[in-house]
Amino acid sequence: MVNSTMSYAIEQAEKELQRDKEDLKRLKKRYPGHDFVPIDPKRVAENQPQRTPRTEFTALELAVLAIVDTDVDKEWTSRMVVESLRALGIALPEKEDAAMNAVGYALVELKDNDKILRTHEGKGRDPHRYGAIPKEKEATPEEIAS
Repeated sequence: MVNSTMSYAIEQAEKELQRDKEDLKRLKKRYPGHDFVPIDPKRVAENQPQRTPRTEFTALELAVLAIVDTDVDKEWTSRMVVESLRALGIALPEKEDAAMNAVGYALVELKDNDKILRTHEGKGRDPHRYGAIPKEKEATPEEIAS
C-alpha cells in the first residue's frame, strides 16, 4: 500500500516536472533572449539592490507629467489623461485600447520614479487615480528673516 502510494506520488512529480519543462520551452520560444530561471522571491527581495530613479523619460511620459502637474488638487485617471492629450493634439495610438495602455504604462512609470502620486488604488471598474506631487512652498526672503 505504501509502496503504491509512493510510486503514484513519484509519477505525479515526474509529470509535473515534464509539464514545467514544456512550459519553459514554450516560453523560451515565444520570448527569445530572455533567461527564464526559477527564483525564490524571498531571496530576491533580500539581495535586490535599490533601484535608481530614471532621469530621462519618453516624450509621452513627459507629456503625461505635464498634464498631471497642471493642477495639484486634481485627480487624474488614465482616460482623463488620454482625452487631455488628444485635445492638445499629442500623437497617441489610434486604437483606444492601445492609447489607454500607453498612457497607463506612462502613469505607472512616473509613479515608480516618484514624479507623481497614486492617490487612489483602483479595483475592477474603479480606475487608479493619480495626482501631482505638491510643490513645497518656497520661503520668501521676509519669511526667512523672521
